[in-house]
Amino acid sequence: MIRKLCTILLSAALVAPAWAQHKAGGKEGVAFAPRKGQWQVSLVLGNNGTFYNENATYSLLPDFSNTEGMVGLPNGNTDASGDLNYLLNISGINNNSLVNIAGLQAKYFITDEWDINLSFGMNISLTPKKDFIEGDYETVPDMIIPAQKYVNAQMTNNWYLSVGTDRYFRVSNPRIHPYVGAVAGFQMARIETTEPYTGEVYNDGTDEGEGLPTQLYVAAGKAGQMFGIKGALVAGCEYSLAKGLMVGLEFQPVAYRYDVIQLCPQGFSKYSLGHHNVKLFEMPVLKFGFRF
Repeated sequence: MIRKLCTILLSAALVAPAWAQHKAGGKEGVAFAPRKGQWQVSLVLGNNGTFYNENATYSLLPDFSNTEGMVGLPNGNTDASGDLNYLLNISGINNNSLVNIAGLQAKYFITDEWDINLSFGMNISLTPKKDFIEGDYETVPDMIIPAQKYVNAQMTNNWYLSVGTDRYFRVSNPRIHPYVGAVAGFQMARIETTEPYTGEVYNDGTDEGEGLPTQLYVAAGKAGQMFGIKGALVAGCEYSLAKGLMVGLEFQPVAYRYDVIQLCPQGFSKYSLGHHNVKLFEMPVLKFGFRF
């Protein structure tokens, strides 16, 4: 009797942990997989096609004076006249960099398989104006007072916003979560400058126009902007490093974007042009996220 009882207890001691492990393994997929009502916030790295090319923002400023000039693109660069690729950041598909933080993405799971998501990124800079201050080079020849250069007031911004939805799929590996979806977005870049007192004068050849500031002849304000709408299909895959912690790759198999570029010389009509762009298999972005 005692031998039978010991056998039963020993069997229970061996079977119970195995059964518990089996039950835990059955729930492992549920533990790592997204569930209805959860949020996921991800840092998106790599900005190919997300932002406009900030290095060429000055090309949005009109280039003209009271005697001559041409309102068009690019500004002051005759060798690249008519080439908009560098301005729209569409010159190639291999200029992506993972050191660039494109923005944040937030997802809300309306079911265990479907989410709605919002992505956003912005870069804003503001420079106050500084007037020209004349120097004194004659009062004390051995101790001059240097002039101070003027600085234009400048405001620039570059931002994007996108809304989308994804459909997640279950696979045999409970930590891997592939998905497909669609996204629609809007992006904009703008630069606006105001010229302060520069110390420059203009002589129109008459006594009345002798030595008058150039601001009386040429508008001091210049502005230019780009904005575009985008629609794309999305495919990606996320891997759960731990419960609530994931890393993923996402790309757009097909993407269409329509951009409008406007140059706005003060006092004149806008210079406006449109551009269409279609991309296939755009470079992927890397995501690090938390799900809760």
